Amino acid sequence: MLNRHLNVPGHSLTAMETIFGWVVLGKTKLSCQRIISNHASYNAVEFQLDKFWQLEELSETKHFTNEEIACENQFKRTYTRDSTGRFAVKFPFRDSSDELGSSRDIAVHRLQQIERRFSKNQSLSDQYHKFMDDYLKLGHMELIPENEIDVPASSSFYLPHHPVPNKNGDKFRVVFDGSAKSSSGISLNDKLMVGPQLQTDLTTLLLRFRMHKIAITADIEKIYRQITLHDSDFQRIVWLNSPFEPIQDFRLPRIAYGTASAPYLAIKCLQQLALNESNNFPLASKAALKDFYVDDLMSGANSLSEALELQNQLT
Repeated sequence: MLNRHLNVPGHSLTAMETIFGWVVLGKTKLSCQRIISNHASYNAVEFQLDKFWQLEELSETKHFTNEEIACENQFKRTYTRDSTGRFAVKFPFRDSSDELGSSRDIAVHRLQQIERRFSKNQSLSDQYHKFMDDYLKLGHMELIPENEIDVPASSSFYLPHHPVPNKNGDKFRVVFDGSAKSSSGISLNDKLMVGPQLQTDLTTLLLRFRMHKIAITADIEKIYRQITLHDSDFQRIVWLNSPFEPIQDFRLPRIAYGTASAPYLAIKCLQQLALNESNNFPLASKAALKDFYVDDLMSGANSLSEALELQNQLT
């Protein structure tokens, strides 16, 4: 209690100041009015659980921008499948490629830089040449005929390439640089639409994966290189087998790692495949749509027979 207090005239009530604020003390008459309030409510357990899961559920609603919608529409209009079922796509350009300038000179300059590194690191040279040899043998890289080399700059693009080592430094990946600027200051990636985010949320994917009694994991080998690119002249490179040979011009007829739209095209083709083949492979279709994170599958089943059937459909 503090020292301040106030008396209410005509009443026996007194207001006293405390460290918590003002309080009222004294006697007063009670009203004889009786108020009875009653509220009864019954909610079934099923209803309560349903409301709970609605609140906890992660929303899967996707809201695309105008550019993302345009990218989706272009894919649907232009993708094809060959006699083996392989997808073939076109690059999703924002508008035209007319602003692209000459790009071969920078690609040659970057190749010469790599050659200088090779002269100081024989192991790097051997691994890099093996990678390129394998690329060529697999048909993922083809020599451009001489009569097809000279085309307008806006109708082709040369991708510089370089090695990117892994964390341990014992292996590397060859990355094709779609962000290298052409003579006009515009790169291939500047002109490509990245596409919408199609990937399943990783948290949702991992939670769903942990609910299966039997876990199934897998990955798609060289996922980008499973897809044919119609306009492969926008994926040209320069290469030479040795410093004593002339530089040659190649093009990559499969999607290259390092182009802005590669992740979108890879995931979109996988999802489109799942939709196209849903009647023939229902379990695999569902897994492809919901249980992939880029090229990694994290799925499963609740019985051995279902797991074996899923494995059979996926392969």
